[in-house]
Amino acid sequence: MKKRKMSADAGRDGILSFVHAADLHLDSPFTGISGIDPELGERLSKATFQAYEAVVEFCMDEEVDFLLIAGDIYDSADKSLYAQVRFIEGLRKLEAAGIQVFICHGNHDPLDGWSASLKWPENVHIMRGDGAEVVEFKKEGGTVALVAGMSYPTRHIMKNLVKEFPKKEESWPFTIGLLHCSVGSNPEHDPYAPCTLQDLRELSYDYWALGHIHTPSIVCKEAPLVIYPGNPQGRHPGETGARGCFYVEVSSGGAISTRFIETDSVRWHIREISIAGLEKEGELIESLQSQLEDIRENSGGRSALCRLVLNGRGPLHRTLREEGFLEDLLHLLREDEIRGRQFVWVERIEDETLFPIEREQLLKREDFVGDLVKIMEGLKNDEKALDGFHEVLAPLFNSGNGRKLICKIDDGEMKSLLQCAENILLDALLTEEDHEN
Repeated sequence: MKKRKMSADAGRDGILSFVHAADLHLDSPFTGISGIDPELGERLSKATFQAYEAVVEFCMDEEVDFLLIAGDIYDSADKSLYAQVRFIEGLRKLEAAGIQVFICHGNHDPLDGWSASLKWPENVHIMRGDGAEVVEFKKEGGTVALVAGMSYPTRHIMKNLVKEFPKKEESWPFTIGLLHCSVGSNPEHDPYAPCTLQDLRELSYDYWALGHIHTPSIVCKEAPLVIYPGNPQGRHPGETGARGCFYVEVSSGGAISTRFIETDSVRWHIREISIAGLEKEGELIESLQSQLEDIRENSGGRSALCRLVLNGRGPLHRTLREEGFLEDLLHLLREDEIRGRQFVWVERIEDETLFPIEREQLLKREDFVGDLVKIMEGLKNDEKALDGFHEVLAPLFNSGNGRKLICKIDDGEMKSLLQCAENILLDALLTEEDHEN
């Protein structure tokens, strides 16, 4: 197979270093936020670009040899002109620093999507989509690494692209596979370019730089090292925790060391707060404010978006169910947050609290209430019933607007919805005497 060549000036003696990033999703909206508060939406619209800039700045600060981007640079095939210009601006900074860039495209930014006629910097190599290609990386006059990669020619790639990659030959130096794909099964992501870990192992590469799964993870710690860096910026409550990229160093003897680099400027949190032991509204407010301050103090200076989930049993359950109470509470917690440089914004308050009554006692009742709780308990533990609910809701999530605005729910979230439905029904059926018993 013919190899392309890219080179860099001499850097660290005997060491190859690179950054592995993926799923930038530049210009991606934060689901449901901009409609709630336009000013917040405007600030969040910059977050994906700030995360990308953090990746670029880290590459320059560490003087790495090259940057790998494993697909989904943009959020859609019809990427905005603004996003394309900002992306190329970052690449030009890397070019000025003598840092090479290897890119493969994924399902959100396939090669057949629209692209503006912009001049690409000479330090960039984009993997073609008609088959895997191998690109040489030269340093100090010698080839020190090979990058084998392939882009998606079109969005819906359901075949195993790993089968099109060449096996590493004995004479090859440190070899990297660059691909946007699904290794094994992951219910949170569509199975684009599905493959197995064994497929990757059979090619005898040293490192697989993958994209598509948004949660940072090391799939395989032994040869070959297989890593998903996740996305550099979380965009919804399903993407909580630190987000970033991986910094990789290879010694002259071939030993590999990795370090996760945080790049997110805004971080998602989900906090669960029990109302057990809380008697008055003021106690609840103090508990919630304490959670927000804890997030602020431990955020490393970055802003945060937080979903608060209230659970447990207690007398405040009835208050939380009163019309307008949660809206007022949300307004109180959000007040003046946007004006600060570092904000902690409460995206939503979810009420999963229960009556101050033992549910086990309700299960023993021989009346309509008892039958209701038994039915709901059965549904939550019946896989066929849960599958039926998913099937009924499928048109909502698969519609054009649904895919843009809401995320698919798993069995855990479905059970939570059933519990909420039970709470609403019990609210209407149980009397004050039932609550006291």
